[in-house]
Amino acid sequence: MKDTNIYFLNHSGVVIDDGRRCYVFDYYKDPKGIVQSLYTEGRELWFFVSHFHGDHYNPEVFSFDSKKAVYVVHAAISLPQGLSGRTYSLSPYDVQLIDEVEVHMYGSTDEGGSFYVDTGRKQFFHAGDLNWWYWMEDIEANKRQATIDARRELDKLTHMAVDVAFFPVDARLETAREWGALSFLRRVKVRKAFVPIHSNGLLWQPSVYFKALYEDVPLWIPKMDGEMVTV
Repeated sequence: MKDTNIYFLNHSGVVIDDGRRCYVFDYYKDPKGIVQSLYTEGRELWFFVSHFHGDHYNPEVFSFDSKKAVYVVHAAISLPQGLSGRTYSLSPYDVQLIDEVEVHMYGSTDEGGSFYVDTGRKQFFHAGDLNWWYWMEDIEANKRQATIDARRELDKLTHMAVDVAFFPVDARLETAREWGALSFLRRVKVRKAFVPIHSNGLLWQPSVYFKALYEDVPLWIPKMDGEMVTV
């Protein structure tokens, strides 16, 4: 089985190159021009858009229009007219088979959805804005609702196994920064790489508690835009 290259674009944007196709998730900014380079090489690009927030979706994504392009977007995203690439609009819990690649859109605890992609050889999960959004300064009712929402959506992932998972570890959540990731990993087995996204602040340094619970989970914590790892 071929190695997989993972590129960190910016914020929650990543590319997975499995040697056959390049799967681009939540393209927002690409300061190092990774996607443009792959496009220029004539690679087959599959774009996934989890929701319409400006830090996850840039309409520029549709400028890579070509016969090799595939667009899999949340149903709230408006598609331009005349795209030559194939387009698929999904709502949470929809399943779409595309060239023997199985795409599941799971839910979110904010806008849009999250993606599970099974290529038949590798499995990937990109959370979008699915997270345990527990804001320390918020009122108690909202904190309780955040906990209920996180449990409801994460429970749907129970017994999932993936090679690579991308999940928010947002510094603005302060003490609760890791809570979503901890809850996700209680339910989902990650074989090759757990990758933090949506950091919004200082680089994540896993706590002693996190390391003790998940010392066997392989981590890749990208430090800069354009960074690449092979798994």
